[in-house]
Amino acid sequence: MTVRRRRLSFDERAYIDVVPLVDTLLAVFLFLAVLAFQSPITLLAVKLPFAREGEKGQITQVLRVQVLKNGEYLYEGKRTTLEELATVFEEKKPKRLIIEADEDTAHKFVVSLMDMAKAKQVEEVLIATRRRP
Repeated sequence: MTVRRRRLSFDERAYIDVVPLVDTLLAVFLFLAVLAFQSPITLLAVKLPFAREGEKGQITQVLRVQVLKNGEYLYEGKRTTLEELATVFEEKKPKRLIIEADEDTAHKFVVSLMDMAKAKQVEEVLIATRRRP
């Protein structure tokens, strides 16, 4: 008994459609590209005032605190109070504090933060500004 194989025509052959595969890979690459370019650093929520002169250099053991227009404080991108900041100062014992206050912030909020920092033995308090173009 002989088995006879029938040859398949071109239309009957199985093929792999690569279009869905390419579409899926493109979507994955776009997703990864969007994730790759997201910055882990929080953006400034304050609008710094301008200054002609300023210091550049490397700063070590520094804490950055942002003061919003309404007097709220931001530390590492999270809203916080002066009492919570005081515990952070006690734990980390920074030598320098950089205050990034909005240009429309009331003076009393910045002074309160500076006073608390000096009470926690912070050696240097700096106020951040933008360089005037």
